[in-house]
Amino acid sequence: MVPREWIVRWFIVCALAAGTLVAFISSVPSSAGTSAPLRTLTLSLPGPLNGCTVLDKAATPTTGAFLDLIRPSAFLTSPSGNLYGEGGPIASAELVSLKPETVVYTIAPNQHWSNGDPFDGVDLVAWWLKAKALASVQSDGYRLIKSMTETNNGLSVTATFSSHFAEWNLLFRDVEDVGTPSGCSWADFMRRPSLGPYKVVSASAHRIVLSNNRAWTNLPNRFGRLIVTDAATLPTKSSSYFASYSLQVTRSALQAVSSRPSILSHIGTSSNVEEIAFAPSRRLTRQLKIREALSWSLNRQALINRIFGTVTFSASVAQSALYSQGQGQYPGAGGSGPSAQSTTTTLNPSSTNSELSDCLDCAAHVLVSAGYHKSRGRWVSPTGVPLSILVAEGHSNLDRVVAQHVAAQWRAFGIGVRIIGVSSDIVAARDAATNHVDAAVFARPTTTTAWFAARSWSGPAYPDSYPSGIRSAAINRLFSSAVTNFNPVSASSTWLQLDQTIMTAYRVRPLFTAPSLVEWSNSVGGVYGSLSVPGFADEVTSWGASQLASAG
Repeated sequence: MVPREWIVRWFIVCALAAGTLVAFISSVPSSAGTSAPLRTLTLSLPGPLNGCTVLDKAATPTTGAFLDLIRPSAFLTSPSGNLYGEGGPIASAELVSLKPETVVYTIAPNQHWSNGDPFDGVDLVAWWLKAKALASVQSDGYRLIKSMTETNNGLSVTATFSSHFAEWNLLFRDVEDVGTPSGCSWADFMRRPSLGPYKVVSASAHRIVLSNNRAWTNLPNRFGRLIVTDAATLPTKSSSYFASYSLQVTRSALQAVSSRPSILSHIGTSSNVEEIAFAPSRRLTRQLKIREALSWSLNRQALINRIFGTVTFSASVAQSALYSQGQGQYPGAGGSGPSAQSTTTTLNPSSTNSELSDCLDCAAHVLVSAGYHKSRGRWVSPTGVPLSILVAEGHSNLDRVVAQHVAAQWRAFGIGVRIIGVSSDIVAARDAATNHVDAAVFARPTTTTAWFAARSWSGPAYPDSYPSGIRSAAINRLFSSAVTNFNPVSASSTWLQLDQTIMTAYRVRPLFTAPSLVEWSNSVGGVYGSLSVPGFADEVTSWGASQLASAG
């Protein structure tokens, strides 16, 4: 057994070396002041809203975002994408040993759900039993826990792992009360009790109303009522308390903000990487040269400039399929905030591998070497068959716009393209992975670690893992090495090796990190840009009325 004092110091030193200390949970006194029950904040988040638990396959980042406000969690997400301890009902979560990996969760005394049920170790054990049985990528870490032992009258729970899972701090988030129904219906949602800064008043497909939980003392929120909506409409009154997180960064949205002096805004990166994934076994895309030609023939910077135009956002050609542009581990230039430039960047990517750059001449050369030639402006095979591909586009407006521009570039190069729409980004990824289409355009979500995105290429292909249809011994070794490594510096290096392995095989072509737009009333203080929807919503409890509004 490794001495507890040593392992705690070692973990903190390693985290500091990476520049992103993941704090153990501790109760932090709030300097935010007391709550104001009469103040109502409207929070607009990307839709659709649903009544899922965080473990349901239909759960989205928005689902997790508002559940963070009404369910107990071990760790939450900061605006910069790092994890920090909530310090609420789960008072602490501490890694105490590596041989075997052991985590002790301590429950704060006298915690009760909104229906009066006590919150204790029984809830954590039941959550583990439910989570580990699910066919979901979200259950990875839970499946590695071999035992959960309650002590101290249920106020302490020791989780012992069968093998290392360095991302243990992603577990036990938005825990539900024992025995409450699963599923995504609003009727089931309303039957589940709350425990957090807020409690549920009402809920529907487009509007959830939360009220201040007066029993919550850790970080008392300063808005007594919260309306969560998927409507991105700006408030009509300048005195309204309003905040919005959107992935629809368009000219019209920016013009609407600029015409309203009472609305402040921040353009930054998100946790979504817009990309093209290629089918592993289709007649064309199973050939490396075809994947190279399709990848090289795209001018991604021109694509970015056409889509975002004069948006003052530092988007650049993607240099990673696992990290978004604003994350600290991202191998290219940053971009976590707006820039002073009048247009998007026009510099070539400074990739560590020159093959990842865009090169139209290279695309033509590789097709010629594969026996293709141009005939009447179209690339045709040695047998005279035109080169043509079928592409699935994700469901978002950005997916559709990107797919149209990608198709336009391929057609101009001489490749035929037919586009079909699908119901979601996961469906688009699955259609490519199962060879129903040659390629798919969609947004791949990243999280606080590369683990989630990398799961597309290693381990069981669960429906929510954005399957790739590709498995290899080399990638499996890299994945296992990274996910079991508690040193964040060396783990990041391994993730980047895996990243390069995927991209240099041209199985996926990352395009750019999708921008985000945060808007808020100047009457709300303490709002910052965020890499993710949960990171944005998790800061609600620290917001309050601005000094300007108070003075008025």
